[in-house]
Amino acid sequence: MSDFDYTEKQGQYLAFIHNYTVIHGEPPAQTDMQRFFRVSPPSVHQMVLRLAEKGLISISREPGQARALRVLVPPQELPLLRDPRAKHPQKKASSAPVYQIKVTLEASVPPIWRRILVPGDVTLERLHLILQVAMGWTDSHLHMFTVGTTVYGEPHPDYDFEVQDERRVRLHQIVPGEGFRFRYEYDLGDSWMHTLLVEKVLEPGQPTPVCLAGERACPPEDVGGVWGYEEFLAAIRDPEHPEHWEYREWIGDTFDPEAFDPQEANAVLRELG
Repeated sequence: MSDFDYTEKQGQYLAFIHNYTVIHGEPPAQTDMQRFFRVSPPSVHQMVLRLAEKGLISISREPGQARALRVLVPPQELPLLRDPRAKHPQKKASSAPVYQIKVTLEASVPPIWRRILVPGDVTLERLHLILQVAMGWTDSHLHMFTVGTTVYGEPHPDYDFEVQDERRVRLHQIVPGEGFRFRYEYDLGDSWMHTLLVEKVLEPGQPTPVCLAGERACPPEDVGGVWGYEEFLAAIRDPEHPEHWEYREWIGDTFDPEAFDPQEANAVLRELG
């Protein structure tokens, strides 16, 4: 059994770093990963930090040089690298109604939100993955859905409350119709709480999953929840702030809290199918 624990997405980044290093004789720059995975610079930066925090890569920096990445997972324990640009067999269109859902990060001011289309027969497990992509999270923490007093998620031995298995529940089974609200929590430490509002129930046949619109960037992972994010923004905007340069080193110079491009999210959602 492997001593290394990583998600599917993290495994793809590890495989890319390893393969690139073998082929080119040097590790990739973050711009190389950005081009390959077709994601924004903050997404790559956060993923690199998460891999380092989990002990999956090491980061070294020589004076006057870009930092170098080294994969600490043995090659035989890495997954095969998939080309995100490769064409996949077309998935048969779902015959289920399509749900238009507005996802709003609670207590975010101004609001951080996304509008998505998903089929009504999607499982809550898959809805979780769609939300991760649409919002911009990296699927590095526990999560759960709350519908009334019922909690759905991935059963975990640390829970001291009952959790229904999200793999066995489909969206239409918990949503009675338009106007229904339920909640999605990501990272039970930082507690990023999202309100999901079912705005419309549409006829089957439309392409899904799709992100129709949204505003503002996803906060960085592990920034301390909504309140920590407010402090983070105050620090990076003020060069005189005592934590300004520390946060800038942590997040990089490309983070723009007002930036969100639905097409970047949709490029990844197309890979989910």
